[in-house]
Amino acid sequence: EGAGGKSLQRKFKGKVVFVVGDKTTTSTYSLDLSSPTSCGVSEGDVFGGKEDLRVSCSEDVMAKMMKKTIQPQQAFMKGLLQIKGKMSLAMKLNAVLAATRKNLPSSKL
Repeated sequence: EGAGGKSLQRKFKGKVVFVVGDKTTTSTYSLDLSSPTSCGVSEGDVFGGKEDLRVSCSEDVMAKMMKKTIQPQQAFMKGLLQIKGKMSLAMKLNAVLAATRKNLPSSKL
């Protein structure tokens, strides 16, 4: 939300579902950057299968991407990150992660 969210929305323009975890425990988050008026994050899958991009990975891989020890493209090529949907949006995942890093306390990274 705010100016940063609108800036990210202009770059990204889509709906993303993140599924983070393993076979026993997963957390799902929905990120709506489809229009300037709908920028927001929700817990759970709120798009009912109509997202533009679905990103799945383990907590460990997500933590590594947040700490910049692995790039999303590298994780995908190694089979650590699963992508379903528009690859053009997947190529912009770095922008989403960078915006998230700015808003997280460093202790969470």
